[in-house]
Amino acid sequence: MGQGPSHDIVQLETRVEDPQNGESPKGLALIAHGRLGGTFDQPPVRLLAEYLRDKRQLRVVTWNARGIGQSGGGNEWTDFGVWIGDAGINDYHRMLRESMAQYVKDFPDTQGAQLFLCGYSAGAIFAGCSRPPLSFPQFAPAHYILISYPIELNPLIAFHKSGSYFRSVEALVQGHGWENLPGEFQGLEPEVTGVLTVTGQFEGIFYGMWTQILGSKNARNVLTQVSVEGAKHSWDDKAPRIVEEVDKWLSSI
Repeated sequence: MGQGPSHDIVQLETRVEDPQNGESPKGLALIAHGRLGGTFDQPPVRLLAEYLRDKRQLRVVTWNARGIGQSGGGNEWTDFGVWIGDAGINDYHRMLRESMAQYVKDFPDTQGAQLFLCGYSAGAIFAGCSRPPLSFPQFAPAHYILISYPIELNPLIAFHKSGSYFRSVEALVQGHGWENLPGEFQGLEPEVTGVLTVTGQFEGIFYGMWTQILGSKNARNVLTQVSVEGAKHSWDDKAPRIVEEVDKWLSSI
């Protein structure tokens, strides 16, 4: 793996979907997919996208990561910056900012629009490292949905950045503590509506350790953690359970 232009802006194959009933969306959701063959059509991503679009009436934005499908740039095998997550995080930031700007342009009278930052596997890292820009007060505090956050693979994916990636999520529920919080927030984490982690029962032996650590930092009382019996990281035939758990969570908050 060579060092590639991870911070360059590349054209990403993007899918923007509004509610199919023709009504204006109630908010905006972004969902990033996993890697190593992952696409925006992976069942954990696609099923969640359809649910948020149809049941929750949101505009849903998904995209293929660099080097996947019709997206430009190198993939994780050819670009070290993609492998350790720099490019994925930068792309999530850009997609979030551009999607919020477009939403406000399309619906200029919107106030209190719902906002969902979601990701599956490596995509959960990218979502967890993203914060909505303060320049869009038309949106309510964000919901975070992190599916199969890669605990055991994090050190392999991120190398020396793995601690920072963990702390980015811990700071969401704690309210402080992430060293890479954008300067515009002046050291204070933005408010969040809620943080949901959904994992399979067979994610790995260290997942339970991190969930205990994360739970101990839940000073804001915004965290819900769910483990789905019989599910693995790939989810396979258990993928519909993700939507069931998300629906249950949203119906309770």
